[in-house]
Amino acid sequence: MQEQQSPQSPPPTNTQAPPVAPTRPAKPAKNLYEPYVTPAWFWVSLRAFARFVFFLLLKVELKGRNNVPQTGPYIIVPNHLSWADIPLIPAYLSVQVIYIAKEELYQGKMGWLPRFLGAIPIKRGEADRRLLRAADDLLKRGKILVIFPEGHRSETRQMIQANAGVGMIALRAGVPVVPVSIYGSERALKRFRPRVTITYGEPLILRPKGAKITKDDITTSTETIMRNIAAMLPPAYRGVYGTEQTENAPNV
Repeated sequence: MQEQQSPQSPPPTNTQAPPVAPTRPAKPAKNLYEPYVTPAWFWVSLRAFARFVFFLLLKVELKGRNNVPQTGPYIIVPNHLSWADIPLIPAYLSVQVIYIAKEELYQGKMGWLPRFLGAIPIKRGEADRRLLRAADDLLKRGKILVIFPEGHRSETRQMIQANAGVGMIALRAGVPVVPVSIYGSERALKRFRPRVTITYGEPLILRPKGAKITKDDITTSTETIMRNIAAMLPPAYRGVYGTEQTENAPNV
């Protein structure tokens, strides 16, 4: 009888897992609500350059600049007619400001620019609680905020309805609000050296009527700010704020 051959066992295999390359720890997400501190020398140089460019392209008339406090905290609130408003408003001030800019500007290849210039984002069309907390914190630290309450440039070249967020921030912080009117900027780069008039109004201190901030307080505070801006504009620019105010004014 032939002996049955036992099946050959398969050759041993290397069961050891291949070495795994070490992974780099993920970079912590940037807190966009903590603005980048733009170096003072860069801000001063940029402001000087902006003034020189505006001198070549525009005839800028300034009014009420002595109404602007020398130090923070306070909030600058302008109307918005043109892209040129953004650099024009702070260009003639001696202080460094922090913009509240729409969230969309932080997207795309140029998303780094608003952060580098010291801006913080806002989610338009909703209650942005992170922004409210960030604004509170920045104002407590003596910073100066610039808020365009209309949210975007007016296509009609007249004032449009403001968002109530500026009233909420002002009431929560209890700091001065400097209303600013600007007109003529809508003609920038469309005419040769058009006249642009910027008027800085007297600071407002807005307070709620009671112990707690109510929706009515927010509405009337926002209305007060916008009415003060409208009063510094020619009638043709006042838009929805060109009619008489019917609501009771808040405590100022």
